[in-house]
Amino acid sequence: MKNKDLTYEEAILKLESILKELEEENCTLNDSLDKFKKGMDIYNYCNELLSKAEGEIKILLKDDNGNMVDVEFPVEG
Repeated sequence: MKNKDLTYEEAILKLESILKELEEENCTLNDSLDKFKKGMDIYNYCNELLSKAEGEIKILLKDDNGNMVDVEFPVEG
């Protein structure tokens, strides 16, 4: 499965799994390097998704004049 097929939540779970494997398993240097590369790919993918979401939020928070609007989000609890 390629990263682009993953939701943000699925990517985070996969990244957590890779981190756990790196911490727990007795991997060879090559295996560790491969897992690190996969983890970095997923990390970069997650950052890309977050940046896109942030851009969409900024667009939604602009008023008719293109100015940012301060919006107070309700706090739960």
